[in-house]
Amino acid sequence: MEIDLNPFLAKIILRFVPYSLSHRIIVVCRGYNEDFVNFTELVWKDDKFLDYNDKKQYPQFQLWYT
Repeated sequence: MEIDLNPFLAKIILRFVPYSLSHRIIVVCRGYNEDFVNFTELVWKDDKFLDYNDKKQYPQFQLWYT
């Protein structure tokens, strides 16, 4: 299941998803490493300082539930 997210909600969910659920709930974005075709999984430890509000660099966030 894929759910579109606004940047603020993507950051909040990414921050508070417990490690035990991280294999089932995934926050992804388009534009990471200038890849505007594919979505890339975000990990709070690595991406907490990402500029989530930069619509030009990160145009779309989604929540994936597996």
